[in-house]
Amino acid sequence: MAVADYSIFLFHILFVGPLLILIGLYHDHPNFPKVIWQLLVILGIGIVLYHGWMAYSRYQLINSSK
Repeated sequence: MAVADYSIFLFHILFVGPLLILIGLYHDHPNFPKVIWQLLVILGIGIVLYHGWMAYSRYQLINSSK
């Protein structure tokens, strides 16, 4: 039975992505262009979706061989 390591995926899903989203939404520095903050939100959402998909794919790969 193979054991998958999901720690990188979970770290990005639970911490990195939401942190970028929160920074983009609740920034308080007016000197940066607004597009930078919007890109942080988009990047955070992309990170959560990408690592969620990769974790799901690894889960399917590991469990399909049973």
